[in-house]
Amino acid sequence: MLAHFFYCNLHILFELLIKYGGDPLTESIIEKIIDLVEEPINRLGVELVEIEYRKENGDQMLRLLIDNESGIDLDICTRVSRAIKGKIDDTDIFYDHLEVSSPGLDRIIKTDKDFARFCGYKIKLKTLKSFEGPRKLKGKLGVANAESVIIETEDGPVHVPRSVITVVRLDPQQ
Repeated sequence: MLAHFFYCNLHILFELLIKYGGDPLTESIIEKIIDLVEEPINRLGVELVEIEYRKENGDQMLRLLIDNESGIDLDICTRVSRAIKGKIDDTDIFYDHLEVSSPGLDRIIKTDKDFARFCGYKIKLKTLKSFEGPRKLKGKLGVANAESVIIETEDGPVHVPRSVITVVRLDPQQ
């Protein structure tokens, strides 16, 4: 059941990347990687948060961001790397560097599960230009549902439709 939840969320993310203009070749590689690594990562009790597959300083980077409720440490990253490297190497997916790490203190909040997990945490939120309210908001993450997010700012609560949100990140500086 848990693996199915993560699978659905990653495939929704993949569909959004295609819809909003990502590179189709990169996206097909990312989908292939998801299919390869998701099960072994879930068996370790870890969530696959994001995959980045891109050139950095002329080298092809394959970066997997992972998380779990109790956090990520070097031992977990090592176990995940060992569990997936062979599976990826057995395919035609090329990379110069494989990196497995946590999403960081300022992680992006994307899924319904993320919004529920980080309710009450301090966040930074950016909106589309078409939003009639402020483009950038800081405050505590309040109630979130499929249609909107409430942010408790210094000036009071602000309701933001999810359709106009470009990014939500944890704010470790507040």
